Amino acid sequence: MDIQRIMSIMDASYNTRRTIECSLHEIDRRALNAMVLVKRHGNKLAGYGVVAQAFREQAAHLKVAASPLQHSIAPLVRAHMHILQHRRYAELFRRMAKLAASKRSSTELCQSEGSWQRRIAAEEAEALIILRQLVQTVARLQEGIAEQEYVVTNGRIEAALSEQSGAPLMRVSHEMGVAVATVRDAIWEYRSQLEEILHESSTGF
Repeated sequence: MDIQRIMSIMDASYNTRRTIECSLHEIDRRALNAMVLVKRHGNKLAGYGVVAQAFREQAAHLKVAASPLQHSIAPLVRAHMHILQHRRYAELFRRMAKLAASKRSSTELCQSEGSWQRRIAAEEAEALIILRQLVQTVARLQEGIAEQEYVVTNGRIEAALSEQSGAPLMRVSHEMGVAVATVRDAIWEYRSQLEEILHESSTGF
């Protein structure tokens, strides 16, 4: 993995985390609006009140689930930066061994190169573990988003059953659905990027 690839991972992680935070804030705001509307109409909209509360709770769970994204990316980037640096050292010792005048010096330099190569292999294995854990974190986020989409569907059903306040509730449900879709699309794109990198790392390992 080159430096540009590392920078793209950092950018994608930051942008995805930012999108999730903004969208979850929007979801929470819409759910609060819905709960205010429910309170105004009393028992008539009690069913939608349950949906709005579930929406807020699920959004809070998603926020917690998303928090490891940025924490996981730092050690991954650090590991790959070390790999790049140590590859340069290994290449330097390889060239020095090639140019060495004596057989003894050449042997010692080759041993040093081998030591760097072993360190690189260990660091690649560590980076691969971190990357797999990151993909698992994203997969758990996708499960949470699927549950949130289920709540959106329930909200639309409850809104359709509400006679007097159906239109406002339908609008709220639609807006919450848009916010959830934004998170879903961002996560899918991010997971695709991570899995592409995982495939490259696994095949090149």
